[in-house]
Amino acid sequence: MRSPHVLIDKELDAMSDSSTPISCEVLVLGLITKMYTEHRINSEEFDHYCGRLNRIVDGRKEAA
Repeated sequence: MRSPHVLIDKELDAMSDSSTPISCEVLVLGLITKMYTEHRINSEEFDHYCGRLNRIVDGRKEAA
């Protein structure tokens, strides 16, 4: 089984790419939430990844 951190980082990196549809934000958030509810990441990591996703999405919206 792959590390949840590797999986989440990969998806967040993809969200940083302008060719990835902004609507994929929901899928990435779902992955982060799933990892948290399955206790594969803790609450601090959950907050970190959600914050990172929000910054990426906000930056893409500003650039649009």
